[in-house]
Amino acid sequence: MTALPQITNSRHPLFLAHQSDWTLWRDTYNGGEEYRRRYLKRFTKRETEPEFIERMDLTPIPTFAKSAVNDIRNSIFQRMSDIVRRNGSSVYQRAVAGQDMGVDLRGSTMNSFLGQKILTELLMMGRVGVFVDMPVINGRSLADAKGKRPYLYSYAVEDILSWSCSKPEEPSEFQSVLLRDQYMKYDPRTLLPLDSEGRYRLMWIDEKTRRVNLQFYSLEGQETDRDGKPGGPVELELTRIPFVMLDIVDSLIKDVAHHQIALLNLGSSDINYAIKANFPFYTEQRDERDVGTHLKRVANEDGTATAGGQGAATTEMKVGVTHGRYYSMEAERPKFIHPSPEPLKASMELQAKLEADIRKLVNLAVLSLASRASAESKTMDNQGLEAGLSFIGLVLQAAEQRIADYWAAYEDKTISRRNVATIKYPDRYSLKTDMDRIDEADKLSDLMFQIPGRTIKKEIGKLVATTLLSGKVAVDTMETIHKEIDSAEYTTSDPDTIIAAKTAGLVGEKTASIALGFSDKEHLTAREDHIRRATEIAKAQGIARGAGDPGSRGVPDLSADPANAGKDEKEMSRNTDLKDTTKNPVRGKGRNTAEE
Repeated sequence: MTALPQITNSRHPLFLAHQSDWTLWRDTYNGGEEYRRRYLKRFTKRETEPEFIERMDLTPIPTFAKSAVNDIRNSIFQRMSDIVRRNGSSVYQRAVAGQDMGVDLRGSTMNSFLGQKILTELLMMGRVGVFVDMPVINGRSLADAKGKRPYLYSYAVEDILSWSCSKPEEPSEFQSVLLRDQYMKYDPRTLLPLDSEGRYRLMWIDEKTRRVNLQFYSLEGQETDRDGKPGGPVELELTRIPFVMLDIVDSLIKDVAHHQIALLNLGSSDINYAIKANFPFYTEQRDERDVGTHLKRVANEDGTATAGGQGAATTEMKVGVTHGRYYSMEAERPKFIHPSPEPLKASMELQAKLEADIRKLVNLAVLSLASRASAESKTMDNQGLEAGLSFIGLVLQAAEQRIADYWAAYEDKTISRRNVATIKYPDRYSLKTDMDRIDEADKLSDLMFQIPGRTIKKEIGKLVATTLLSGKVAVDTMETIHKEIDSAEYTTSDPDTIIAAKTAGLVGEKTASIALGFSDKEHLTAREDHIRRATEIAKAQGIARGAGDPGSRGVPDLSADPANAGKDEKEMSRNTDLKDTTKNPVRGKGRNTAEE
């Protein structure tokens, strides 16, 4: 392929669409001194350069957009432990687990590589690339390839310059890709980095051979090889370009970047006002006729007294907590006054609103990613947010599946012999707090007793389990819980309900015991313990000798009416019809031993 002078100047329309915003988005997320220096504005032209620099040094740097994006990232990242990666070669599985220097030859697991390097960049910039590369193998024997395997590295959106997609019937995602590499130049003796350099990487599929071709270019557009020396294109033993581009259309920061700039300047204004202007000052009434400028001074500038005439009163005074002041009887008392706090309060309220708006807009940006979210349903409900998180999860899953395909293509050139891993991400993601989950589960649990039917009770039970545990346990564990609910012979585990039903004779011992979470045979042990305890109580109370109703002696199981046993016996003891005295046989008022 003949090198064209303008090939490295090619830019995709999507690259040009947001190019002017990329610096703003990245600065908004990163914050720091550079962000404050770029986006803090002068109040007016009257503010001098030293005053502006002093105010800049005192200005806090807001990072609310970063916090909102990180919340979204962490909600997805915490579910990555549930990602299922089946099959694939042993080399791939070891790399995914972080062994053998990990997937990036830097010790990263696949989860850490995607979560730290890819997911954050994707949410912040809206697009990121992953390249599946392979070290150069010199020779064609197995010994030459020993220890060499595929590995991954990422491309920022600024370095994905141009691309063209293949036709639907073609096996590759891209027909050609133009990337910009950023790499370090090292000192040959100490191996320490000297400087960062760049080059262009062009990959395309040859129309005749259907193989991938690779060509490097210098920043000046000259053809080079991998080492920067003059060289032509190289044909790879690949039929697909091993590059994956993740795209969620827009950055989550797009609509909040200027909110944070406003917060930066509002905060700077408030800090400057609080430090330089928000303090009380002294006031005192006086008659201007006694201190007018037409009167001569009491003393000259050199300290000597003036001659003749009446001197004007001095205009300087000492004030403070240790200095008193005389004032005329007809005049008001001198006092300290301070500026009104209302402007500062209004500014602080506006800042609080902007902070809340940043989080709302970031969440709405996530909600809008879900294909089923309509314009009318764009509210701050958790269901819509979870749909947006699921969309991001699908983007990651599709990207990782392509990574697994390209990895297997490096390992075996024959398609039929490739051992490609299967990737499955969680279906649901959540932004709910633990208290939100508990409150929702409580409301659902109350519904179980209000709706008739065993099937719907079990479905509500599964919904309660999903609400409490979704995102906290593995998918397989969640499926096991649902199967246990379906196979259970009861629809509640509420202790009060179960014990009341058992006491009323509405449920058997075994079902009640299992519903409370005990083992299948625990009710038999409990029955034996209960009989032994009742027997011992009966012996101790003399029930075997006919001493009253057993229910009033602590053995209700032997009573014909355990609920009223004690009551009936007490009434009989108080009946004096057949006694020789009519005195009520009840205890009198107890003595107060404390008075004795």
